[in-house]
Amino acid sequence: MKEKFEELSKRLTGLGINHQSVQENDNDLMQQIAYIDYLNHAAYKEIEEQYAQFDPNADMDAQLQFFKKIIAIKSVLRELQVVHNELTKNLCQKEEIYIHNEQDISFNEKYILPALKGKQPREIVRANFYQLLDNINKNNSLGTDEAAYINSLLMQLVSRPGGIKLIVKLNYLLATKDAQLILKPSENFECSMASTGFAKINPNYNSKLLTPDQDFRTILKRETAPGAGTQKILVGVDYRYNDKIASLNLDTYASTGNGLTDAGPPFILLAHELIHGVHNLTGKARNNFGPFFQGPKYRDDPLMSLLYPPNSLYSMGPGAEEYWTIEGGNLCENLIRQEHGFFGRTGHISSEPGSRGIRDLYYLGLARSYNKSHLERYLAYINNLEEAEDHDEEDVIVERLLRFEKFKSLSYSLADLVKLSQSFSPFQLNKIEKVIAQFNVPSDESLDDAPVDKEQILEHFLVSLHPKAAQLLVVITNGNMVDNGEEIELDLLNQALPAIQKINELLKTSNLSPQLLEPFARFTEHIETKVDLHHHKHVF
Repeated sequence: MKEKFEELSKRLTGLGINHQSVQENDNDLMQQIAYIDYLNHAAYKEIEEQYAQFDPNADMDAQLQFFKKIIAIKSVLRELQVVHNELTKNLCQKEEIYIHNEQDISFNEKYILPALKGKQPREIVRANFYQLLDNINKNNSLGTDEAAYINSLLMQLVSRPGGIKLIVKLNYLLATKDAQLILKPSENFECSMASTGFAKINPNYNSKLLTPDQDFRTILKRETAPGAGTQKILVGVDYRYNDKIASLNLDTYASTGNGLTDAGPPFILLAHELIHGVHNLTGKARNNFGPFFQGPKYRDDPLMSLLYPPNSLYSMGPGAEEYWTIEGGNLCENLIRQEHGFFGRTGHISSEPGSRGIRDLYYLGLARSYNKSHLERYLAYINNLEEAEDHDEEDVIVERLLRFEKFKSLSYSLADLVKLSQSFSPFQLNKIEKVIAQFNVPSDESLDDAPVDKEQILEHFLVSLHPKAAQLLVVITNGNMVDNGEEIELDLLNQALPAIQKINELLKTSNLSPQLLEPFARFTEHIETKVDLHHHKHVF
């Protein structure tokens, strides 16, 4: 384990992140998980410090360097998550928890279960944590890896005071209501809203009585009449998040007074959905909640209608619930974010680099502080939009090159690449052929007196491809494939092979860089060999 710590520590140092070196006593489990926690938070801090230096007017090269550093940090965070999964598994076998600073433990006394009253704070937290895991294990059929991942995310939450409050309250509600927490596999982190979990509007509510001096918190608390509450909360979990390109995504939110903040690691994504779950259990999920939208505090503030927009003219949607979950409630996402070194988030809209959206969010985040200079910068940005230089073409290039950077940062199994190849349609293969034809370079370089830069042509070629085709070629070119000898079904290989052979033939007819042609030829030969071996087994 010490060697792994040293490797990850060295990579962070290479990214300019200052931190302490590995301690000599590397066999102590609690010390190991404390060190991983320390490295994680050093990385989080660097990401947010990077966003604090965001320049909305940066040129294309500066943008690429800026965001490539964040991708590189997230690549290390992916590996730290793998280590944390393993260490958490060992902690759970001992029914222990990791708390960063036990002096900071705090929770609402009313959410202490009767059997735990009078016990030491750490024991109360530990008991709630493992009761919550029991609820999860009882109501979900999780595989070993899925359980390790969920346990790790929850262990990261319970390490800080806000996360402790969430774990204790959630477990109390589940236990006292005899309710179930269902963690269903999903492509995203999400929480299904049930009608029994929706809040009703106070029967005495009158929108005409709302005044500009009444803040959202006052309005939402006063005008909420709790519903019955659900007996089951359904939270979608992306169990493969750490294995997917999503773990390197550059999603950002507006941050009050700071401009931008990172969407955060998966335990924060999970915390957001669990807070929705708490609202569902208590009957306080504020869906289509009119009082939030109807007062002058919302109606007269154009920033709020951009950050928490209504769904349509006919449906107000989840804006009030998202506001309460993100920043309005005592127990909200920002409480969790800030104790882990992230800026507070405002709004239920996000954006990635490679579009005007990220610049819009930056200025929205500044303006949300209502600081005079920030508001002036926001207004100047809005007023100059029509005259501003058109960044559309540069944005597209930035988005695609950053996508390639993510592809380079991930490792793929042979099965992953076979499945990707199998998914190509004839139309997509035809598009690849057309792009290759456009980028064919005469071998004698007769079209131009200047030498042909095949590396630059290769980059432009990859930018022009469909993302799926670019992903396959970038991965193979960069040697990011791992063949661990896993068995791949013959049907899948037979379905993928024609597309692989077709792409290989198209590449062989081109004069593109050998940096692409040679690895892809070897990949094609490897798959052909796999198919032949399968047939050989069947013959004998």
